[in-house]
Amino acid sequence: MGKVKKKCCRSKPKRCKNCPVVALRLRRLGADELTGMKLRKALERARVY
Repeated sequence: MGKVKKKCCRSKPKRCKNCPVVALRLRRLGADELTGMKLRKALERARVY
């Protein structure tokens, strides 16, 4: 996923990809094993406010 920031910037309308909240949500979804389109969809779901 890359480097995760220390604090969420709460950018609207979607959170940034390096947000710690997004990283936590992806970890909960089990995104470590996902690739391709499934990973992209999981990232979209994690970035929603």
